[in-house]
Amino acid sequence: MPTAPQPRGVLELDRTPLFQGTQRLLRRAESEIRLLDRAQPLNAALEREALIGEWGAGRCRAPRFEYAARPALGGLRAALEAAAVAIGGLGALGAAYAARALELEVEAAAAEVIGTAEFAACSARRYRLEPSPDVDAAEAWAARWIDAPDDAPSKQHRSDDRSDAASLYRALERATAGLPVRVEVRANQAAAAAVGDGFVGIRPRLWHSEQAARRIVLHEIEGHVRPRILAQREELGLFRVGSAESNDAEEGRALLLERGAGLLEGTRRRELARRHIAARDVRRGAGFEEVVNALIALGQDVASAVEAACRAYRGGGLARECVYLVALSQVACAFEAEPELEGYFEHGRVSIAAARACRAGFGFS
Repeated sequence: MPTAPQPRGVLELDRTPLFQGTQRLLRRAESEIRLLDRAQPLNAALEREALIGEWGAGRCRAPRFEYAARPALGGLRAALEAAAVAIGGLGALGAAYAARALELEVEAAAAEVIGTAEFAACSARRYRLEPSPDVDAAEAWAARWIDAPDDAPSKQHRSDDRSDAASLYRALERATAGLPVRVEVRANQAAAAAVGDGFVGIRPRLWHSEQAARRIVLHEIEGHVRPRILAQREELGLFRVGSAESNDAEEGRALLLERGAGLLEGTRRRELARRHIAARDVRRGAGFEEVVNALIALGQDVASAVEAACRAYRGGGLARECVYLVALSQVACAFEAEPELEGYFEHGRVSIAAARACRAGFGFS
């Protein structure tokens, strides 16, 4: 059953052929576009290590990333635009589906130009950084957290060590036991862990404390995996296909879960600050070398600065990290004022605006 009963009219509308067809299109589009996967360089791991070595030796250069062949998504983009027009006028529910269709069209446009000079501008249409109180909050956090103290020394465990019960791999295996999710090692992944369709990927050869592993498990499983699994039980299709900005808001809630568990501290704060600053500077047109040098000037070590710049610069300037702290502010403020909204996040892929529309029954009485 839905997390809050929806009026009969909402569910009846959601089951009409137009809405069902739009849901199928949105699911297909997301699986075909795969913007984050496509923006990941094929040689990410090797090039990242090479860059850290060369920058450490004083030989500064930009990355030489390689990408898979760019997709041709013109037909899919046209279908998404047509679906948005067809469904967008059918009340608040139709508008929610239309907004998601247009968001995916923007992602498709970006996917078509990965690795080119046009990519950064296309990505900026999807991962916006426009003046707002939440952006101001993100900037203030980044400015403070960039100097956060490192965590106290503790035993470190290799992320992909399957023989170590305290490794991230084994921690994720335990957390996903009984769930329709597998744990995979993915060498070129930028993040320590990331969720995909039916899997949680971990980056190998990283070292984490047990506390860091707990934080990552909380973020990925409770923040991302469990809501997507619970969405499959919901009657309303929007919970499964996702509303516009739901992926961004999901990151904000995952960070809020970290904060609530007392795990958003020290080294994690420095990491998030670096990522925000790097992505923000890429959005402002800074080149790779400028981003790295700016982070080093802020007291970050070469390896961490290069790592953050590589992540922001993937695809030619994805800079998705600019939404994390902004989304944390958005979600934290919304949940403080309207605590009942979090229940919608627990059961599916919704943004703050979509959660409010669900609570209001999409205008049906």
